[in-house]
Amino acid sequence: MTSKRRGYLLFAILVIAAFLATGIFVHYRKQKQVLTLGVYTGSSWDVPNGKPYKMVDYAIKEFEKTHPQVTVKYETGVTKNDYLNWLSGKIVSGKTPDLILVPDEAFATLASEGTFMDLNRFLIKDHINLSDYYPSLVKATQYGGKQLALPYEANPQLLLYNEDLLVKNGLPTSWKQLTPDMFGHLCRQLSSQKSHTYGTTSDYGWYQAGLAYGARILNNDDNEVTLNSPKVLKSLKLIQQIDNAAHNMTVTNDLFDQGRVAFEPMTLAQYRTYTSYPYHVTRSFKFKVNCRQMPAEKGVNGTSVENTSWAISSSCHKSALAWEFLKLVCCNSKMQQKLMAYSSASASLRKVVKSKATNTILQQYSADKRTLTSQNLDRILASGYTHPRIRNYSQLYELLDYRLTRALKQGDSDTELYEIQSAANNLLK
Repeated sequence: MTSKRRGYLLFAILVIAAFLATGIFVHYRKQKQVLTLGVYTGSSWDVPNGKPYKMVDYAIKEFEKTHPQVTVKYETGVTKNDYLNWLSGKIVSGKTPDLILVPDEAFATLASEGTFMDLNRFLIKDHINLSDYYPSLVKATQYGGKQLALPYEANPQLLLYNEDLLVKNGLPTSWKQLTPDMFGHLCRQLSSQKSHTYGTTSDYGWYQAGLAYGARILNNDDNEVTLNSPKVLKSLKLIQQIDNAAHNMTVTNDLFDQGRVAFEPMTLAQYRTYTSYPYHVTRSFKFKVNCRQMPAEKGVNGTSVENTSWAISSSCHKSALAWEFLKLVCCNSKMQQKLMAYSSASASLRKVVKSKATNTILQQYSADKRTLTSQNLDRILASGYTHPRIRNYSQLYELLDYRLTRALKQGDSDTELYEIQSAANNLLK
């Protein structure tokens, strides 16, 4: 074979190889890419939820419209209680979902294990402004100086109050914001053995009082619990006074429903669930109910807010595509507005919370259209506080709650503070 013929043959082989490579490339480009989600069934807020996948299914449908070569999949039947174990199993087996719906109580644990991808490069590239969210929600999705997730849902605590009971006792009802001292005064005024009325349910405890005074039991800088600060001592004294006025009785939600209690802390998800059909039959009020943000001193963020967020797995090989989905569910106003309608809690984008559409949604939950407006909800979320992001915060809170509540009931919180503080700090070591 002449060199000229060998050259023609080599050229033909190269052309055929190029056509084959192009064909293979086009074939694989036409193959659907798969994004996997880690989600759980039921409500994030422990309230009834008849359609647990409604919102995620809607988001997938909208995403696949604009990404026809992508299929988004998730595994059904995983309960919230089993979710962390299920996710851990996926991580160990190398099958971590590309995107992860993160419940509030699991964020620090997963973040500390390096489960999530840092989102900062995506935020910079797409000019995402974190000020579009409430500050407490942004802080709740950060760990180790990194933005590891974006806020999705928010569930603030509200203060419900029996307006009729306050009026009957000649007490004010027109305040916009109660200080903790005012709150304690009203509770003491309303607690009466003779009429069997009480100031607040026992759901208002040391933690809520601490937030009201701006007490921060856990110091983020040195990861140490401090219980002997002036603000913590004031909050414990407030609870002791309220308990004493109620004769140390456990004041239940049932007593509030009967009209015998003035105040009850309740999350937004509980409020929206139990004042709507069909669940309203379980909590029907025969008196005028109103709500405000939780008691707090001026300038103090005293509203406890839980949240869920979306994160991208640190092992995700389709991070750009995963970011597009995360951006849709967390940054898109239309999607967040749909969440406001589907969820029992709240959207996290501030402009969605303040919208007219949100105001219309919220007014379904009360005969009095002034009870919970979009303006009120915006004010409540703006006063939000999320607990410190440390790995074993849940165990720390359970220990403090049990020990402090018991000490307050026994009237010896002052003498036990040092011992409780030591036990808490031993847990953090």
